[in-house]
Amino acid sequence: MQLSNITKYFIVTAACMLLLQACGSSKPANENIVPPQDAVRTEPPFQNAEPENYQAEVWQITPSGTEKYLITRKGDKWRVDNAYGDPTQTVTLHSDKDYVLSMATKTYAEYTTGHGYDDRASTVEGVTDGLWNRRDNAVYEKIGTENGKTKYRVTGAPGKPVESIITIDDALGLPMVKEVYTSDNGRTLARTIKIAEYKTTVDDKEFTVPKDFKKVPLEEMRKGLVAPNQ
Repeated sequence: MQLSNITKYFIVTAACMLLLQACGSSKPANENIVPPQDAVRTEPPFQNAEPENYQAEVWQITPSGTEKYLITRKGDKWRVDNAYGDPTQTVTLHSDKDYVLSMATKTYAEYTTGHGYDDRASTVEGVTDGLWNRRDNAVYEKIGTENGKTKYRVTGAPGKPVESIITIDDALGLPMVKEVYTSDNGRTLARTIKIAEYKTTVDDKEFTVPKDFKKVPLEEMRKGLVAPNQ
């Protein structure tokens, strides 16, 4: 693992665990969730770009439990809290510099990776399992609208023999829930991605390192955070 990847380690690990926990079988997908080859595939018929200013929790729910993240953005500043609310919570922070923080040890380290818009966007895409920022060409079928929520059925996304149900909050104009179904042992809900506690007012203090945190060398931070998980 390259040192420049330290801030993505937890995101990648969580995404892998999400897929492994949800898809514990390697059986082929049922034809019911694979559209015909000649089915018309388009980009999503709804907007799913993350807002310029917001804070929201992301819940990755699988049969084995729930992983929580907190994503905060204000223009070019952003942070992702991994294992949000857990004693092992860590933070990737991009403000005047790039930082990684350990909430357990109250330490932080600076790093240089060239993080920018695309890095943030791809990180959010990964944490939300593509609910935000991904524009897959697929077959989108509108299910209907009820109580201010519009649902779409999605099949035929590249390399994804699964069925997804996307729920849009019409007032916000954003997708807020993604339910992913597999056909192993019948139609089974494999995982749910939920955006919760969404708000658009963000305090600048969210992008500062707490004064009682101690600065440590990047290598020390890397050993403390990565080694136990390897």
